[in-house]
Amino acid sequence: MVELWELLSSWLSANEELLFWMAAGSALMLIGSIAALPWLVGKIPSDYFNHENEPDSTLLQKSPLTRLTIYIVRNIFGLILVVAGLLMLVLPGQGILTLLLGIMVADFPGKYRLEQWIIRQRGILSAINWFRKRGGHTPLKLTT
Repeated sequence: MVELWELLSSWLSANEELLFWMAAGSALMLIGSIAALPWLVGKIPSDYFNHENEPDSTLLQKSPLTRLTIYIVRNIFGLILVVAGLLMLVLPGQGILTLLLGIMVADFPGKYRLEQWIIRQRGILSAINWFRKRGGHTPLKLTT
C-alpha cells in the first residue's frame, strides 16, 4: 500500500501541469454547461418526444449544399457535446443532460429511439423540465 501511495505521489508531482489544465478544463466545462444548457434545453420543441418517429426537419427543404453544411456542423457540435458530457460524468457539470443534448443535436441512425430511452431514465425529464420552467418554456411532453 505504501508503494502505491509513493507511485501515485510521484506521478502527481511529475504531472502538475497536466493536472492544472484538467482542473481548468473542468471549471470551463462547468461554467459552459451552466450557461448553455438552459438555452439549449429551451430550444427543444415541447412535443418533440410526443411522436412515434422523429419529427420531420425543415432541413430537408434547403439546398443540398446547405443541408450538407448544416449536417456537418450539427454533427461536430453534437460530438463536442457528447465528449463534454462524458467528461462531465466524472468532472463537475451536467454530464447526462449534456450527453442528451449532444445526441439530440447530432444526426445518426437510431438517434430518436436512443433519445426517447434517455429521456425516460429516472430524473432526466424532471431536470430538463426544471431548466425549461426557469427559462419560461412549457414542459416536454412524452408519449405513454
